Amino acid sequence: MKNALLLFREKISLLTQKVGVFMIIRLTVENFLSFNDKVEFLLTPSKVRSLKHHVIRGKKSRDLDILKSAIIYGANASGKSNLVKALSFLKNLVTRGVGGSKFIDYSKFKLDKDSKSRKSQVELEFHFLGVNYAYGVVFDHECIYEEWLYSFNKEKDYKIFERKTVDGEVEISFGDLKITNEEKKRLEYIAFDTLPTELFLHASNHRNISSIVGISPITDSYKWFTDILTIIYPSSKFAGIEINIDSNNELKEVFQWFLSEFQTGISGLETIKVDFFNSEVNIPQKVKNEVVENLDVGEVSVISSFDDIRYSILRREDGEIEAYKLVTKHTIRNSNEVTFFDINEESDGTQRLMDLIPVIMELSKEDKVFVIDEINRSLHPKLTYKLYELFFNESIGIKSQLISTTHESELLDQKLFRKDEIWFVDKNRYGESSVYSLEEFRPRKDKDIRTGYLKGRFDAIPNLVNVQSVPWKITK
Repeated sequence: MKNALLLFREKISLLTQKVGVFMIIRLTVENFLSFNDKVEFLLTPSKVRSLKHHVIRGKKSRDLDILKSAIIYGANASGKSNLVKALSFLKNLVTRGVGGSKFIDYSKFKLDKDSKSRKSQVELEFHFLGVNYAYGVVFDHECIYEEWLYSFNKEKDYKIFERKTVDGEVEISFGDLKITNEEKKRLEYIAFDTLPTELFLHASNHRNISSIVGISPITDSYKWFTDILTIIYPSSKFAGIEINIDSNNELKEVFQWFLSEFQTGISGLETIKVDFFNSEVNIPQKVKNEVVENLDVGEVSVISSFDDIRYSILRREDGEIEAYKLVTKHTIRNSNEVTFFDINEESDGTQRLMDLIPVIMELSKEDKVFVIDEINRSLHPKLTYKLYELFFNESIGIKSQLISTTHESELLDQKLFRKDEIWFVDKNRYGESSVYSLEEFRPRKDKDIRTGYLKGRFDAIPNLVNVQSVPWKITK
């Protein structure tokens, strides 16, 4: 019988599509949620020599080297999830826009009297198809005041476009964009029609501009946000697994390998076709109708019922609706018989694992960046550690990226992470969050950083020194 890890490698190779580099380089945030002054989260390597396979090297001397991973620590309410929210905010603003609204929904830093009148800023640098891009916005609740897209290398920046909103009208200028004057005027008209609360990157990509020769820096940047960047929150569910498992044997075998190796007690997975409109599907009829009405041909929607059973709904090419639910297979003791469990009958940890398995698989395709908030939620520390080990060991040379927040101290191990991959978010007495790397403390390679962290050496932990007794007494 083949080694289980070898089987996993064979199966994952069947699903692998090598297509390029798609990684985050840097994120800066200012006056957004708990970030008052500008903070920087950086994914370029320092001079650390350990774990060299965690670094994707640039092909030319002017190219940037980029880290494959980062893990972000912080106490509860320190602001580590706000870093993910800032990234998610920018993604949604690019991909969804504001739907014609005159209001941009977000929260400025609230504990500084001057922050209310100050503008906010989010800028993201990323690598896509051989090009480094810097995309940023300056905004408040009523307006996008500035928006810019540059390409760059170690030596020089190249302007693609800059947008400014002046007296309610959007003005745009172009730089290193190799398009005709006629096409440039066309883009200027699109900018003129762009709402003050709308991004030009969003507005232009919702027009028929893909046929314009030389437009790829704008369309590629939009595609990076829509297709490459995936953000997973603790409550996120992997969409469409019920249908994919049924039609993809390789995917099914990889899932079953994971669930067996991680000792979940599950011996297999099956999909069951259900009547979505049957009363046994515990979802209000109004909601069912809305889901079906908004479903295009070939599209899949995932919805959970009141009893936490998840359904995948598909509209076939003939317009008919199909619905499926996923069940797990368990072998009955002292018997060859099996029984089936609904997903909601499995533990929270098993359900969380099933949502993270596709992440490890996707990261083997070189076409995804995953940002996971609270990767350790409901998972045993050793299981989370093993997931990261699998990612690093099975993606050597693969140009994918995994970034996560956690407070699981078991992961603070210099055998698993480089010092420049470990980040902390700490909040001061004024409620302001700061962001900094373990590399700033320069711990020795043999240093037990987990113990140092728990003792408060790097801050970013709860301060419970003065919590001695409760302020009330329990009386019999």
